[in-house]
Amino acid sequence: MSRQVPDPEEPGPGPRPTGDSTDASRVEPAETAEAAPTPPATPAPPPAYGTAEPPVPAAYGTAEPFPPAYATPEPAPPPIYGTVAKDASADRAAVRAFRPRRVLPSVITSVLMTLIGLLVALEVVSALLGRPLRLVPYDRILSWATSTPWNDPRVMAGAGLAGLLGLLLVLLSIIPGRPTLIPVRTGDRDLAIGMHRRGFTRSLAHAAEQVQGIEHARVRLRGKTVHVAADSGMRDVRGLAGAVREAVNLRLTALSPVGKYPVHVSLREK
Repeated sequence: MSRQVPDPEEPGPGPRPTGDSTDASRVEPAETAEAAPTPPATPAPPPAYGTAEPPVPAAYGTAEPFPPAYATPEPAPPPIYGTVAKDASADRAAVRAFRPRRVLPSVITSVLMTLIGLLVALEVVSALLGRPLRLVPYDRILSWATSTPWNDPRVMAGAGLAGLLGLLLVLLSIIPGRPTLIPVRTGDRDLAIGMHRRGFTRSLAHAAEQVQGIEHARVRLRGKTVHVAADSGMRDVRGLAGAVREAVNLRLTALSPVGKYPVHVSLREK
């Protein structure tokens, strides 16, 4: 005959506890051992100002703190665009590319030499055929040359005139004239870039007009000297000419023309 052992979890035949009451004699297995007391949480210390690494804001999760509202960053200076390293060979190539061709002196010289050569050829050929043209009275010229000494004023004047003409032709071929385009530094001898003189001076005048206190500016290029004539409506113009010169020099640095262009500023008050 088997005996049924009552379940310890199952309540006996006595009165059952209601939902609002608890059994004080009932002990849960997990609560048999006394739990260790939990230490109170230590509050985080306030952030110290001026530390190298401030705490990360929890709302944003960034490593770097946001700048305060009153800290306005300073504007970065405008970049100097177009600045090219100086290359002597590239600069010489650009100058040669935009050097004026001296068309008018070349045409005049070539026409004169062609006429003289044609006249000499006609005289020689006609004399060989026995019928000289006598376009040039060389018989009288020869008699005058043989009878006139070298220190004669007419001989000296003619020799001086011929020497001056020859020297003028040599100078025209050596000295560069006024270029139609201003060569710009590129740093590459195979690449030549030029600016029109009008566009170059307009750019410099625009840079001068950006200076506070300048109402109008005119720029003229004489040789390689930049002459700036600026009009100002201010009464106190101390330091204004220097500001205009600095602005024009910055624009010259940005354009990077070949060679140096000194700036001369004349300020006129209204």
